[in-house]
Amino acid sequence: MTTREFDGIRLEKLREHVWEIPREGEMNVPARVLASETLLEEIGEDDTLRQLKNATHLPGMVEPALCMPDGHQGYGFPVGGVGAIDARTGCISPGAIGYDINCLSGDSEVLLSHGRRRRIENLFGRFEDERARVAAADGIFDSDIQLFSMTDDRTVYEIETETGDTVTATGDHPFQTSNGMTEVDDLATEDDVFLHPFKGFPDDEPPEFVVLDEDDFADEDPQLVRVLKERDLLPLRSTDDAFHRLLKLVGYHTGDGSFSRSHTCFYGDPADLEAIQHDIEAIGLTPSKIYDRERDHDIDGNEFTRTEYSINSGSNAFKQLLIRLGAPEGRKVESEFTVPDYLHRLTDWQRALYLSAFFGAEMSRPDTVAPKNSYAPSVSHNRVADHRVDGETFMRDLMRHLNELGIRTNALEEVERTETTAGETVRLRFGISTDSDNLIRFFTQIGYRYAHEKQRRGLLVAQYLKRKEQVINERARVAEEARALADGGMATRAIKDRFDQVNDRFIERSLYGGRKGRPRPPADFPDFEQFREQTTVRNNLTISSEVTSITERGKMDVFDIGVTHDAHNFVANGFVVSNCGVRMVRTSLTYDDVRGCEAELVDALFEAIPSGLGGGGVIDGDADAIEGALERGVEWAVSEGYGIESDLTHCEDEGRRPDARPEYVSRKATDRGRNQMGSLGSGNHFLEVQRVTDVFREEVAEAYRLSEGQIVVLIHCGSRGLGHQTCNDYLRRIERDHADLLESLPDKELAAAPAGSELAEEYYGAMGACINFAWVNRQLITHRAREVFGDVFDADPIDDLGMELLYDVAHNIGKKETHEVPVGPDGRPATTEEAVDRADRELYVHRKGATRAFPAGREEVPEAYRSVGQPVIIPGSMGAGSYVLRGGSESMSVSFGSTAHGAGRLMSRTQAKQEFWGGDVRDDLEREQAIYVKAQSGATVAEEAPGVYKDVDEVVRVSDELGIGDTVARTFPVCNIKG
Repeated sequence: MTTREFDGIRLEKLREHVWEIPREGEMNVPARVLASETLLEEIGEDDTLRQLKNATHLPGMVEPALCMPDGHQGYGFPVGGVGAIDARTGCISPGAIGYDINCLSGDSEVLLSHGRRRRIENLFGRFEDERARVAAADGIFDSDIQLFSMTDDRTVYEIETETGDTVTATGDHPFQTSNGMTEVDDLATEDDVFLHPFKGFPDDEPPEFVVLDEDDFADEDPQLVRVLKERDLLPLRSTDDAFHRLLKLVGYHTGDGSFSRSHTCFYGDPADLEAIQHDIEAIGLTPSKIYDRERDHDIDGNEFTRTEYSINSGSNAFKQLLIRLGAPEGRKVESEFTVPDYLHRLTDWQRALYLSAFFGAEMSRPDTVAPKNSYAPSVSHNRVADHRVDGETFMRDLMRHLNELGIRTNALEEVERTETTAGETVRLRFGISTDSDNLIRFFTQIGYRYAHEKQRRGLLVAQYLKRKEQVINERARVAEEARALADGGMATRAIKDRFDQVNDRFIERSLYGGRKGRPRPPADFPDFEQFREQTTVRNNLTISSEVTSITERGKMDVFDIGVTHDAHNFVANGFVVSNCGVRMVRTSLTYDDVRGCEAELVDALFEAIPSGLGGGGVIDGDADAIEGALERGVEWAVSEGYGIESDLTHCEDEGRRPDARPEYVSRKATDRGRNQMGSLGSGNHFLEVQRVTDVFREEVAEAYRLSEGQIVVLIHCGSRGLGHQTCNDYLRRIERDHADLLESLPDKELAAAPAGSELAEEYYGAMGACINFAWVNRQLITHRAREVFGDVFDADPIDDLGMELLYDVAHNIGKKETHEVPVGPDGRPATTEEAVDRADRELYVHRKGATRAFPAGREEVPEAYRSVGQPVIIPGSMGAGSYVLRGGSESMSVSFGSTAHGAGRLMSRTQAKQEFWGGDVRDDLEREQAIYVKAQSGATVAEEAPGVYKDVDEVVRVSDELGIGDTVARTFPVCNIKG
């Protein structure tokens, strides 16, 4: 048996074009990829296989989860994915049907690994090499970034909190709140959002140099050098990820570690030692388990016992590595060590790694000296008198580095001398200067690594000080404005009445000079302990903060990233942030009729049919229109004069989902759809005029009324903002109401509601209404396209040009369908191993970027095509052909009546814009292939360049050879409009 492996996921070849990921662990069923070896190579390059494997964990999944030949990674479920789930005992998953990502302004700073931050717009081009910080329920972690997106010209809003933290985002971007992820449009002042206050330092590029090489270990056993080289620790460069972890380990060990003859030991709290274990493992070495022992202590006559926790490493290579990086060997009090001499060569965020780890071990925890004022965190350090100068040098070096990082310190002082077994010992100390701005910078940029409780307390103090500073700044503004009004002649009483946020005494002191310096916070401002009791701090170091304003800031380009961690969030500016289809219209025109009119036709179509982001449609969607579209679908459009009767009989489900429930679509969603009725949108949505170049099955083509040289019109678009908003509405409700199910899934993007639950029924009804809206959207575009053709060719579009609908089929959709599946002894769907028979069962068939492909004879196929099979439309890129297929005879047994929905992307939109220039792509298509393209921007053309997609010929070949979609005809672009 042939096997292939991609990133640890093994596939077995069952037969030609069928590859299976065997069932293991908590997978309910196997997963299968329907692809040639060439397509499998492309599918294996992104995260498709992991997403497909994760989908098998959805409750009630029957038989294998499937990936069509055009598959590529999406969010949660791969695009091109098909999953059938028992409609009684399983679930329905919006994440497995499809939804979009949302966006932040380009200046939003994303927190990355190792305490770095970078503007999100500057992640372009290198996001795949980065790791973002993710606030999961049980802590904060690093996560690979798998996707990056940029969207032009979106309306954005600035959110500000009581602590002065701000971020700018689109209205549909979700933020973490006490009620789960909440979109900006649903936030209000006085709502709480969660912030991760640590912001680190700008991600400056480190100077590259060799820190250690083999010459530094010339006196050691060659075996030791070999161990280090095998783990890529020699040569050790200043830009290596391992070096950054070692900076922390050296810093902490200098404070709270020791060497024995054969071991390197670290001491601390168990949770902090786990973080140290993780970093030791990450550089390729093995730490011990966490040990504990009782230790007796006597300090100034005060005797007590406490538990000491530690870990160690028995690797001499690790020990020698730390020593050469600056960790003191022997008794520290008698040592000559100082700060490592290479530290001054490093960039700010690298120096902060060493300093914060040392402070995690040695600095006092944050505290208050008075109810509203903070104590200076301080570092004490002991050396025997003979090494006092070395101790002073070490401490002054720490102070110098802090000062260079913008953190002011108090003076170094000698606080005591004592007699110890080592002789006379000097204790030195310095502290962090206690003005608020300085403490905030220290806690949010350096802080304490490997010391969770200190870090937690420090960030809480920082948020308290930021809130206090906001209040003081506001009072200072009022005082200054009051003085200006008095200078202008306004009476004191009138000034007092103007400012109701302060009392009369405050105004009097502001006017008559009773105050020196900045004002103090008001008497009712909480002290730190009250603030601590009122404020939620979670294990992931996120802290609740009240929203004080939400302000529209106009339009700008916006950006988003997608992380691989199951929490699916990231930290930006301190904030924790996380249906389409296609139809073909045939005409009686031939290519010869259109030649010479291409430029006129593409201009007229582009002018007449709204495209791109935002509003604008073929009609203005009033309340009656929205209700009619959601409830009745294409039937409503035809009754309003936007179609003909045959449009109904040539559309999937006759253009109406009978189970649609418009009342379950939110007002917010209908408002978004109101001014988008009859619009293409953006991304890969398009209208393309094509010519039929090849016919492969004459009898089927005749039934479809297709012939070589004929002109057809392909329209690919969906339900626009209405469908996107509806999906997001239900995702948020599912996250809140079915958190237990969500926790059991390997990927939170697969959020699902249990079959039979109220939420599942409401979502299914709302989705049906959105499908109706998508059909109406394409119907209105068809209506406008008919009008354009009529004007350009001076003929009646129906009677003279024969512009009738061939077929309209949905892509991102979940449907209740009856399929034959394995059943167990109790008659319920079962795994193949447990099955005793096969029987028909009602399933939720999730098709995300896949096309229903029912064969001849199925009653769901329109009567006009029932004898030959349902038409299937598979668009290629705008520089390649598209295909018309029919539902294959094997589709019901192989793929739940499904096949591919397009060529499938090979590269992200971001990568496409790096590889291609829109103007060049457009010009090349016109010059070399006589294809005329018009779009809202060159970036859109670049994102959809022919080289961005898989080979549609290969996708269709696999479908045909598997018998799930038989080729009928091939078409080729004449002209194309895009958003």
